[in-house]
Amino acid sequence: MDIHDSSVVFQDHLNQNYTVIANLVGENTQSLKAIESNFTEYENLLKRFTDEAFTISVKLTSIGMDHSYEEVIKNLTKLAQLAMINNQMIRLDMEDSTYTQKTIEACKFIHNEFEGSVGITLQANLYRTETDLMNLISNGISIRLVKGAYIENDEIAYTDSENIRQKFLEHANQLIRDNDVKHSIATHDEALLAEIALQNEMMNHRFEFLFGVRRDLQKAFSASHNVGIYMPYGKEWMSYTVRRLKEFKNIRFVAKNLIKEK
Repeated sequence: MDIHDSSVVFQDHLNQNYTVIANLVGENTQSLKAIESNFTEYENLLKRFTDEAFTISVKLTSIGMDHSYEEVIKNLTKLAQLAMINNQMIRLDMEDSTYTQKTIEACKFIHNEFEGSVGITLQANLYRTETDLMNLISNGISIRLVKGAYIENDEIAYTDSENIRQKFLEHANQLIRDNDVKHSIATHDEALLAEIALQNEMMNHRFEFLFGVRRDLQKAFSASHNVGIYMPYGKEWMSYTVRRLKEFKNIRFVAKNLIKEK
């Protein structure tokens, strides 16, 4: 999605009563000029879209994590202050496991300064997620649960798909029992979706889907639940997509779900 067309698409989905989660594609940004450009883009989005149902999802390496922890906290603080004006919540994307601890630390720091302004993403495939999930819930932090897209080794992560699915379901059931914060369940796995949707507690939370994938599922679930659409966009969208699709399981995922769409 081209950066110049993105605002129209965002507004269209807001008009359809979806929650919109905008993600400017890009990660591992090194130069201060590029970091400032990414920050300014997110800042402008939050100024333009003041609807509570609009939010941004930020990879911390796009706004300074690889430059310095101080840089990313400076930028994240400014975004959190802006989000709070309209009762919005910034979501932190989770990158590969080398960034997990620092991302959690940054999230907790910002949450302590500006409560409710920031949430985080956890990956069900990592062994540590069970502990991280409990800790973040106890701190009142909103969590988006995903299976995990990065290739990790079996010393720190489940690598078998059935084990990952089981852990995802366990973590999801724990999340939706938390009535203090709205959490997001992000998957296109229909079997998992069906089982989680049976839980009455899920009415207090949100299902989240990737823009353009299984729009039939998005529409069906929006009739009974809150649904968010995760929408990557920007000048690097195509190169990023091609690179991510080179991972075999992502090719299989997209092909399988686009073919299924009705």
